[in-house]
Amino acid sequence: MRVDVNALCDLAERLSGLFIMAYRVNSRGGVLHNVTLPRSWFINLISSGSDLRKNTSTFLMFAETVIKLMQRIDVQVQRYHTSPDTGEQFVADGSRMTNFTGPLYIARM
Repeated sequence: MRVDVNALCDLAERLSGLFIMAYRVNSRGGVLHNVTLPRSWFINLISSGSDLRKNTSTFLMFAETVIKLMQRIDVQVQRYHTSPDTGEQFVADGSRMTNFTGPLYIARM
Protein backbone atom coordinates (compact mmCIF):
# COMPACT_ATOMS: atom_id res chain seq x y z
CA MET A 1 0.00 0.00 0.00
CA ARG A 2 1.33 3.40 -0.95
CA VAL A 3 1.09 6.32 1.44
CA ASP A 4 1.19 9.94 0.28
CA VAL A 5 3.54 11.74 2.65
CA ASN A 6 1.73 15.04 2.10
CA ALA A 7 -1.43 13.57 3.63
CA LEU A 8 0.66 11.95 6.36
CA CYS A 9 2.32 15.28 7.19
CA ASP A 10 -1.05 17.06 7.23
CA LEU A 11 -2.39 14.46 9.65
CA ALA A 12 0.71 14.64 11.87
CA GLU A 13 0.49 18.44 11.97
CA ARG A 14 -3.20 18.43 12.86
CA LEU A 15 -2.89 15.79 15.57
CA SER A 16 0.24 17.43 17.02
CA GLY A 17 -1.55 20.76 17.24
CA LEU A 18 -4.62 19.20 18.82
CA PHE A 19 -2.52 17.32 21.38
CA ILE A 20 -0.61 20.48 22.31
CA MET A 21 -3.71 22.63 22.60
CA ALA A 22 -5.75 19.99 24.47
CA TYR A 23 -2.91 19.40 26.90
CA ARG A 24 -2.66 23.11 27.67
CA VAL A 25 -6.43 23.57 27.97
CA ASN A 26 -6.69 20.63 30.36
CA SER A 27 -3.67 21.53 32.48
CA ARG A 28 -4.27 25.30 32.67
CA GLY A 29 -7.99 25.45 33.38
CA GLY A 30 -9.09 26.15 29.81
CA VAL A 31 -6.46 28.80 29.02
CA LEU A 32 -4.19 28.68 25.98
CA HIS A 33 -1.65 31.27 27.17
CA ASN A 34 1.95 30.66 26.04
CA VAL A 35 1.04 28.10 23.40
CA THR A 36 3.39 28.46 20.45
CA LEU A 37 2.11 27.01 17.19
CA PRO A 38 2.25 28.13 13.59
CA ARG A 39 -0.54 30.67 13.10
CA SER A 40 -2.22 28.59 10.37
CA TRP A 41 -2.42 25.55 12.68
CA PHE A 42 -3.95 27.60 15.46
CA ILE A 43 -6.53 29.22 13.20
CA ASN A 44 -7.50 25.92 11.54
CA LEU A 45 -7.77 24.06 14.83
CA ILE A 46 -9.83 26.73 16.58
CA SER A 47 -12.08 27.47 13.59
CA SER A 48 -12.99 23.80 13.20
CA GLY A 49 -14.82 23.97 16.52
CA SER A 50 -12.70 21.22 18.06
CA ASP A 51 -13.51 20.41 21.67
CA LEU A 52 -10.10 20.64 23.33
CA ARG A 53 -11.13 18.99 26.57
CA LYS A 54 -9.80 15.62 25.47
CA ASN A 55 -7.69 12.89 27.03
CA THR A 56 -4.07 13.40 25.94
CA SER A 57 -2.66 10.25 27.53
CA THR A 58 -1.99 8.66 24.12
CA PHE A 59 0.44 11.41 23.06
CA LEU A 60 3.54 9.27 23.69
CA MET A 61 2.13 6.47 21.53
CA PHE A 62 1.37 9.02 18.80
CA ALA A 63 4.89 10.49 19.01
CA GLU A 64 6.50 7.03 18.86
CA THR A 65 4.40 6.13 15.81
CA VAL A 66 5.37 9.33 14.00
CA ILE A 67 9.05 8.68 14.77
CA LYS A 68 8.76 5.13 13.38
CA LEU A 69 7.12 6.46 10.21
CA MET A 70 9.91 9.02 9.78
CA GLN A 71 12.49 6.25 10.20
CA ARG A 72 10.72 4.13 7.57
CA ILE A 73 10.68 7.08 5.17
CA ASP A 74 14.40 7.57 5.79
CA VAL A 75 15.13 3.90 5.13
CA GLN A 76 13.18 4.08 1.87
CA VAL A 77 15.06 7.22 0.79
CA GLN A 78 18.43 5.64 1.62
CA ARG A 79 17.46 2.45 -0.24
CA TYR A 80 16.38 4.51 -3.27
CA HIS A 81 19.72 6.33 -3.19
CA THR A 82 21.60 3.02 -3.56
CA SER A 83 19.06 1.08 -5.65
CA PRO A 84 16.49 3.27 -7.48
CA ASP A 85 14.42 0.34 -8.78
CA THR A 86 12.99 -0.68 -5.40
CA GLY A 87 9.27 -0.38 -4.66
CA GLU A 88 8.13 2.58 -2.64
CA GLN A 89 5.65 2.59 0.20
CA PHE A 90 5.82 6.36 0.63
CA VAL A 91 5.25 8.72 -2.29
CA ALA A 92 4.93 12.48 -2.61
CA ASP A 93 2.36 13.81 -5.06
CA GLY A 94 2.36 10.44 -6.81
CA SER A 95 6.13 10.46 -7.35
CA ARG A 96 8.93 8.65 -5.62
CA MET A 97 10.87 10.46 -2.97
CA THR A 98 14.53 11.12 -3.49
CA ASN A 99 17.44 11.74 -1.16
CA PHE A 100 16.60 15.45 -1.56
CA THR A 101 12.83 15.41 -0.98
CA GLY A 102 12.66 12.65 1.67
CA PRO A 103 14.48 14.64 4.37
CA LEU A 104 12.22 17.64 3.68
CA TYR A 105 9.14 15.57 4.53
CA ILE A 106 10.86 14.09 7.58
CA ALA A 107 11.63 17.63 8.80
CA ARG A 108 8.01 18.66 8.20
CA MET A 109 6.76 15.79 10.34
